[in-house]
Amino acid sequence: MTVHGEITSPPEIDPGLAAAALAVFAHRHEVVHLLYAAVDEPDALARIGDLLHVDEATIGRVLDQPLRWLLPQFRTELETIAADPAPVTTG
Repeated sequence: MTVHGEITSPPEIDPGLAAAALAVFAHRHEVVHLLYAAVDEPDALARIGDLLHVDEATIGRVLDQPLRWLLPQFRTELETIAADPAPVTTG
């Protein structure tokens, strides 16, 4: 959440979210076009998910993040996180 420009609770970034953010960045022109072409949010998420082969829930999480993620220093951090193997969960 952002309050007066300050991030009060930064999101937890997992490898899947980081990889999806990098995919959105790599296809940013197409993503913006799809956002404008969509009739509503579910349509936009479906269109972008189809383009990037990423599930709609993850696309929604990426779009909820601040644009500062697209700055070079944050892209490097996203690349590092995306390269980490996903944690193994049992249960």
